Amino acid sequence: MDANKPLQISFEDLTYSVKIPAKNAVGSSGHPSLRALKSPFTKPEYNDKVILRQLNGSFRPGRVTAILGPSGSGKTTLLNLLAGQISTGTTSGDIWVNGRRASGASMRQLAGYVNQDDVILPTMTVEEAIEMSTILRPPPLASQSRVPSPMASVVGEREAFTEANAATGGDQQLPLPVTASRPKGKAQGGRSAPLEISASAAAAARKAEIKAHNRARCSHAISLFGLDKCRGTAVGDSSSKGISGGEKKRTAIAMEWVTEAPVLFLDEPTSGLDAHSALMVARQLKDIANAGRTVVTVLHQPSSDMFEIIDDILILFEGRIVYLGERANLVGYLERMGYPCGMYTNPADHVFNAVLFEGDTVTKGMGDSQRMEQRAESLLAAWQSSPEAATMQALIANPELTAIDKTQFRQISPPLTQLKYLIKRAGRNAVRNRLVIKVRLVQSVFFGLLIGLIFLNTDDKAVAVQRQNYSGAMFFSCVTQFLLTILAVVNVFTGERLVFFREWQAAYYGLPAYFAAKNIVELPIQIISPILYSATCYWLLGFQHDGIKFLLFTVIAMSLSVCGFTCGFLLGASFKTLSAVLAALPAMFLPFMLFGGLLVNTGNSTVWLRWIQWISPIKYGYSAMMKNQFSGYVVDGKPIGDEYLSEVQLGSFSIGVNIVFVLGISLLAWVLSYAALAYLTQKRRGDSAKYSTKKSQAELLGPPDARFTKVAEKPSHVATLKATEEPQKPMLDLSLD
Repeated sequence: MDANKPLQISFEDLTYSVKIPAKNAVGSSGHPSLRALKSPFTKPEYNDKVILRQLNGSFRPGRVTAILGPSGSGKTTLLNLLAGQISTGTTSGDIWVNGRRASGASMRQLAGYVNQDDVILPTMTVEEAIEMSTILRPPPLASQSRVPSPMASVVGEREAFTEANAATGGDQQLPLPVTASRPKGKAQGGRSAPLEISASAAAAARKAEIKAHNRARCSHAISLFGLDKCRGTAVGDSSSKGISGGEKKRTAIAMEWVTEAPVLFLDEPTSGLDAHSALMVARQLKDIANAGRTVVTVLHQPSSDMFEIIDDILILFEGRIVYLGERANLVGYLERMGYPCGMYTNPADHVFNAVLFEGDTVTKGMGDSQRMEQRAESLLAAWQSSPEAATMQALIANPELTAIDKTQFRQISPPLTQLKYLIKRAGRNAVRNRLVIKVRLVQSVFFGLLIGLIFLNTDDKAVAVQRQNYSGAMFFSCVTQFLLTILAVVNVFTGERLVFFREWQAAYYGLPAYFAAKNIVELPIQIISPILYSATCYWLLGFQHDGIKFLLFTVIAMSLSVCGFTCGFLLGASFKTLSAVLAALPAMFLPFMLFGGLLVNTGNSTVWLRWIQWISPIKYGYSAMMKNQFSGYVVDGKPIGDEYLSEVQLGSFSIGVNIVFVLGISLLAWVLSYAALAYLTQKRRGDSAKYSTKKSQAELLGPPDARFTKVAEKPSHVATLKATEEPQKPMLDLSLD
């Protein structure tokens, strides 16, 4: 099966709009209008802003198509729409792949996508990032079928040996590979018994072959994209030095290249690169297209050398296509319009400076939206009346109709493979972020020593002092174990949040695997930290010298740390930025602290606010610690501990029940954090959320649309010839004066 069957992407009447606030906030006098002075609870008014207007075009396989246009013309929007990356707004029109109607979900089954901003986990090396793509997103089955089968190699080896042995008249036996065995004895006729190949051994060998193939693909990608010098260097980010911008961009492209997706979309892959790096990227895209793939990229002001590499050009202006055709025909088209391009002028620069903005933008004002709209309409009319537009319409009406095979769809690794790899990666990331772990462990010891030295040897003090000091120390312990864990978790997770969403959207893994791996790797530190804290402060404080009570104190501290971890995860999943989390944290934490059992006597607090204590993990942890220390506590033969517990009215729950409630709140926050991530991923998926994998694939596996099959009954070149032989109409006058 050919992995690179041609895939032609066409679109008709493609329109995309979004909702924006209505422009009625300011009146003609410059003061707020009456309509703008509505109640803040009134639903705001929105207007539709059209980003793309009835676009028609086609992208052919084996060619690099570059989308050009000024900022705000809709280049990235068009790319996202065709790649199935759009999750908001209103879309109308049709998208076709080889004559089959395609949705955003089905396009995601075929297309790789390289974002303009490269988001890669900073602690990963270049080699690890590319290897992750090969492991979690194996090539389509059509590509995997090219990997030699171990069973086929065994059988072929046996046949060759048999022929050679018969020619010499010998009776030697074929040396057995690891996947084959020969039963004892002779078969009929005195010949050796046939080889028996274990199915499980063959499957294991096949798996090893594919793994070796993926490793070879990774090494080949590193060499192909010129990443040999930095293969072992961490990607890095703004706070830690890593690879350069050009190397990072080539790494992102290589991560998509190894998946062997038949369609590749790239959003400004050369932006921010020097001329040499940008030209290198353009040449690599050309090599990818030469392999039979469909490559579509947004380019921002390509150089002359880059321009010569491109096969087809699409020019967008104010959401309209004003040219779509072969790059070689662009200069002739512009000349017929009355905008001849100089011999030593970059055609891309000429399009921007002389055609789109008429060369006098500075004097006439590029920001004049009405003028830009008029200019766009004039360019659109000129394009629609041109023979090149007729040729493109013929190409849309006579698309490639080759059947799409299910082996061309992008593959996803099994959930268990995802989980194993993500656990390994998360563990490696935690180890490489040594400072975070060190700070957390040192923090536990520091606060343990601090509270221990402040309340040192409290058991030697007066009874009233013991009550006060022990209560304060235990309350402080509950607050530190809960709050500090929240801060540590949100600080780490908010930094990884964008990486998770980008990788999830690119189909590296599913949410269950990521969520499970994150918890498995992070939970140990939530257990170790409270152990260090308890071992440091318990004996300094002079708590009851009882091993069981020390263990209970440690377990309570661990339960609060786990609860802080899940609550921090919930906050990180619910808010986009660290600043938003820090703004919301006091609203959650302060009520828990106020009703924690020390600051307010919960038995005598305001009745209609008393319920807050039942959802406060600090209250349950504090109650458990107090009962652990003061139950049966005797000073000079007096049971002062039980008397004190009755005074503070911490409730009738036992130590074990209080711990269970803390863990119950942890479980609830854990479930809610998963639900929050699930909601956000579904929201980002857009229309893909309406389609299952089978349904989205079924869209493309069926026959072409009837309108194309009828046209296909005629010779496919007829319409194209008619278009090219049509007499050229005079170009429109594009002057706006």
